[in-house]
Amino acid sequence: MSDERLHAARLRITSRCVRHKAKRHDMHSARFQPNDNKANEDAVAMNVWNIQGDKWLCLAVFDGHGGRTNVAHTAHNLSVALEWRLRYVLHHDVPTGLDRTNIHRYAPNITASLKRGIEKFDQSIGDALRNICPNPADLDEQQARKLIDEHYDIVCRAFEGTTVALALINVSKRFMWAAGVGDSTVALSTVGEDGKRRAQRLCEIHTLRNPREFFRATMAHKSKDGPVVSPDDRILGWTAVPRSIGDFSLKLDASYLTHLFRYTPYGDSHPTIVQFAPKIVTPPYVIAEPSVRFTDLDAVWGAQSKIVLFTDGVDTLVDGFVTFTPGKRSGADPLDVVSALLADEADPRIEEILGHKIEPRWSRDEQNRAIDVLGNLLGGTNVERLEKVTDQDALAGTVEGPPFYIDDVSIIVCGLGDD
Repeated sequence: MSDERLHAARLRITSRCVRHKAKRHDMHSARFQPNDNKANEDAVAMNVWNIQGDKWLCLAVFDGHGGRTNVAHTAHNLSVALEWRLRYVLHHDVPTGLDRTNIHRYAPNITASLKRGIEKFDQSIGDALRNICPNPADLDEQQARKLIDEHYDIVCRAFEGTTVALALINVSKRFMWAAGVGDSTVALSTVGEDGKRRAQRLCEIHTLRNPREFFRATMAHKSKDGPVVSPDDRILGWTAVPRSIGDFSLKLDASYLTHLFRYTPYGDSHPTIVQFAPKIVTPPYVIAEPSVRFTDLDAVWGAQSKIVLFTDGVDTLVDGFVTFTPGKRSGADPLDVVSALLADEADPRIEEILGHKIEPRWSRDEQNRAIDVLGNLLGGTNVERLEKVTDQDALAGTVEGPPFYIDDVSIIVCGLGDD
């Protein structure tokens, strides 16, 4: 009976999981939200390019908020914009192609181009909004709603937002650029001489718990304009993410919030957002400037090495505060846990952190490493936990006990072995 329950619990989880596996390129992804009444606002993108005879992979996870319009637009179009910029800079700066004799000369050019490309992509979202609505203060409610009806995508993708964690890998030459906007993670997991997995974060996380990010966010505004960061680590008491694509309510004049954004579907369901308008004095409070870093992968290249990307839904599962250990935080590093879950054998230290036994190949015959990580974060071999993950009453908060919340989760795992 226990095996039957475990099998049924696994099926309920995987049936709610959007996953993909590209065997040729060893790319595995999973996107998960178990609550049937909650739309998943995460997205993943995995692209393969051929540029100057080299194979490139572009992998990205996106953690959207406020709706799906922005995250869907960004997931579909950002990689297109970055591919164009990459082709341009290589054609003009390195017509003979990248190699080990010129990489240190030209890597900064690609880094700068990626950084500028992400910022320009965000700017294009704001420009499109300003083109259709240069003076929002002139709108009454009826005019605002009409404008939203006529230009729904433009308005909503400007109001909504998303984080980005991106890996751009030249497979042929073993070079990589990582880029991040917000609190999603891109990292490198390798196996040391002792046989143990270790992980290296490749981009800085932009949260207000990061002292440098806190300092940047607060020092960008004068003290007389009021506190930028609230006691619960939110910009103006509203958003926890100080960098994102979109979120133009915190990048433009407050009149966009009071006269336009308040009438979006999100504004209709959250009418209290207008309370933040008086705090928007010297925007922008949220920026889209990415952290970008070049890494030479040659020394760690091999099937055991993995590039890992994930949204902060993983962080919430590792933390445990709103899932299986209510009111108690694990204090563990999500990156350390995810990397260890890619090992061939279960690590007792990780089992102790998570509070349940794990099965390294959780996806079994499917052989999807992203599903392996997800399944072990959600309960491993603990059938009671796995069942609770898809318990709609628990997720809706209609049963007794502390709140139980599963955030949107997206994971990409990419092996670095040769085809």
